[in-house]
Amino acid sequence: MRQLILLLTITAVCLGCDPLANPVSGPVDFSSDTVFFDTVFTTVGSVTREFRAINRNSDPLLIDRIYLGGGTESPFRLNINGIPAASSEEIPLAKGDSLFVFIDVTIDPVNKDNPVAMLDSVIFESGSYTGRVILEAWGQDIWLIEDHETGNAVWTEGKPYVITGSFLVDTTATLTLGAGTRVYFHHDAGMTIAGRLVSDGTAEKPVLFATDRLEPAYNDVPSRWKGISFLDCSTNNILNHTEVRNAVIAVSLEGNPSVAPDLTLNGAMLMHNSVASLVASNAEVLAVNTVFAHSGFSTVSLTEGGTYDFIHCTMDNWWEYSFRSEPVMFIGKSGGVLPEVTVLNTVISGSLDDELTIDAPSSETAGVFYADSSLIKVDTTGSEWYVSTLFENVQTSFLPRFIDESTYDYRPDTLSPLIDHAGKMESLLYPYDIRNKPRPTGSGSDIGAYERQPGEKKEAVGSRSRSAIGGSRILVPLGGTGQ
Repeated sequence: MRQLILLLTITAVCLGCDPLANPVSGPVDFSSDTVFFDTVFTTVGSVTREFRAINRNSDPLLIDRIYLGGGTESPFRLNINGIPAASSEEIPLAKGDSLFVFIDVTIDPVNKDNPVAMLDSVIFESGSYTGRVILEAWGQDIWLIEDHETGNAVWTEGKPYVITGSFLVDTTATLTLGAGTRVYFHHDAGMTIAGRLVSDGTAEKPVLFATDRLEPAYNDVPSRWKGISFLDCSTNNILNHTEVRNAVIAVSLEGNPSVAPDLTLNGAMLMHNSVASLVASNAEVLAVNTVFAHSGFSTVSLTEGGTYDFIHCTMDNWWEYSFRSEPVMFIGKSGGVLPEVTVLNTVISGSLDDELTIDAPSSETAGVFYADSSLIKVDTTGSEWYVSTLFENVQTSFLPRFIDESTYDYRPDTLSPLIDHAGKMESLLYPYDIRNKPRPTGSGSDIGAYERQPGEKKEAVGSRSRSAIGGSRILVPLGGTGQ
């Protein structure tokens, strides 16, 4: 008898110590009531999201069942506490404890240019109590391109193009992109142009080259893909109203003393790149109304010959990811000859004290560099390359005073020294700014890519960052999504 009493006592004590003993039914709390996936490309799949189911009751909780409301037809997939499962049953949860539910989604092609919203829910049942977490994903059908070499091709607005691996435009071919075309690159993908690239966007419908991570948090994240590389055999390339972002080097051109690739940019934006926006050697580049900004080294790097003209451009760099030692514009010869560079009606500014470097003594810079009617942040006393004849009507001691540099809003504010100080001849040749707004609007045109318009104020800039999928949205609810 004494042994029986001892055994019962030990059992009772053990049961009292077990946090999962005698679970009861009750409500389940959640770390989030909705799990949202930004645009998911069909067949590609999504990143994984998660939420926690929490027992805030005073007793252990028995969850009778966890399952997807859409069942086996749902595009969503569950992983419950590390175990992939469409559903799970009889799950005890200690007081104050929680379990993790991971979700991803793959959406089948729907042959629609507009996005489709897929809705489902994760349902929790415990006795008479029912709780749910809503799942929402926007799906977009795409043109998926994997390790491809193309001949002549025309890409248009509508379904976006998603490139994985490498993509080459052949030597005799032209790839033409119409207004509103979107090209997204998977991690470490890249585009090489041996033939010709014509990206012909408009101010209202720019062409976009960007990462395939479409979450807003990735809009200004660099180094997601390699960039666009033009080979020495590539000629007559055009980037009109085109945004290239999230790359390692947005645009690179590499020629040789006898063959120079060429590129014309008008109304372009090359931003958010881990190394540079433009890297060129032995090339020919004309950039008008173009923004070069936010990169980890020199935003514009020009070496080993070539000719480069920058008219009404804005170059600016405040890099927050690491220490930046290289200036916004670097000009060097790297064993060859100095490039010939002309800067007119252009801003070159940033967080460093000196944002223009020419890697040569002053005796070699005359005749290869010239700046007029610009604002250039430069150390005129400490730079070995500087001589006054290189600069005419150039402001070197003022900040540009953009409306909001932190959000890449490079319009001049009301007190900006850029206002009305651009040269007249170039402004007559280019009477519209990067947004297709008229210049001048005052007594003269403004320095940089933007002409200040009467009454302009600080506002959200995303107007030219068009990663979000446009068009109407079609809701496709699945089972079990009752609110």
